[in-house]
Amino acid sequence: MSKQLSKPIQCKLEKLLANVGDMSLKRRARRIIEELNPKQNENVIDLGCGTGYYLFLLSNLPLKLHLNGFDFDENALAEARTSLSNKNIKFIAGDLHKMPFKDNLFDKAVASEVLEHVGNDVKVLKEIYRILKPNGVLVTSVPSIRYPFFWDPMNWLLEHLFHTHIKSGFFSGLWSGHLRLYYLQDLKKKFEKVGFKVEKAEELTFWCLPFNHYIVNIVARLLYDVKISSRIADKLSKFKESKKPLLLRVAFGFVNWVDKLNEIFAPKTGVNVFIKAVKK
Repeated sequence: MSKQLSKPIQCKLEKLLANVGDMSLKRRARRIIEELNPKQNENVIDLGCGTGYYLFLLSNLPLKLHLNGFDFDENALAEARTSLSNKNIKFIAGDLHKMPFKDNLFDKAVASEVLEHVGNDVKVLKEIYRILKPNGVLVTSVPSIRYPFFWDPMNWLLEHLFHTHIKSGFFSGLWSGHLRLYYLQDLKKKFEKVGFKVEKAEELTFWCLPFNHYIVNIVARLLYDVKISSRIADKLSKFKESKKPLLLRVAFGFVNWVDKLNEIFAPKTGVNVFIKAVKK
């Protein structure tokens, strides 16, 4: 259990995360909320919020927060507005390289799986630094260049044997839509170059199911590209707190069992690089 979050907030977070079948997402989401450590009445922004999963988590915690979502993708924002329509969240469309916010505006910011998509990650970090208040907190995750073999075996072999990877399509795996993957130390230096003080830097989730990234992609396509029944979609959706049928409970139980290896053996590499930084 987190040493920072209160017991009621931690318990609620675990309940919200119970419906997540992607262990990499579950682990980084837990770390992001724990290290963000939101406090009553703070002004928090999710940068590159997409369909709003972190805003879903934050808005369901027993706290009053001023929440904002920012993304360039109007379709993703429309979906976020619909799924979180009962929450008082402000959504804004725009470019992360030049955001329409005043200096020193936000107490805390989330930027999860975002920097690998942008043209100039240092420029985006400078913008985030600008809009955070002094001592403001940024929590970030990006895909790691040191990802485990089982996560994406095809690209792992291509990179280690031939110094290349599949750039697009289903088999692009971890590289799908990404301009770059990151070494932890390289990303840490970029944060420090901008002016942030890096408080925590680690890699998350080494142990996983074979071809894990493809499994995650298949489930995502079922939810977003294939017209499956709303009843089944609700059981699979990470936004829904619904009781799962027996088969799904067994599948989630097995995946959680595999994931526990990450706590038993505590490897130093993983799928994601996680950083918590503070504006000096």
